[in-house]
Amino acid sequence: MSHLSTIPSTLAMVFYSFLTFFLMPFLITPLLPGNSPDKCVGGFTLGFAISVILWLKFNKMLTK
Repeated sequence: MSHLSTIPSTLAMVFYSFLTFFLMPFLITPLLPGNSPDKCVGGFTLGFAISVILWLKFNKMLTK
């Protein structure tokens, strides 16, 4: 479980969770057309993709 091995990596996981489940759905939902109740799924998906890309880019630095 290298993602919880250091304090910086744990803080990064908290940030990625906030990005995936709160920030991106909040920002993306108003931009999508229609009245579908599932518009936040686009925000979850985009937030998840950004979080994975950030983790792949910075994981070595955060787990040292």
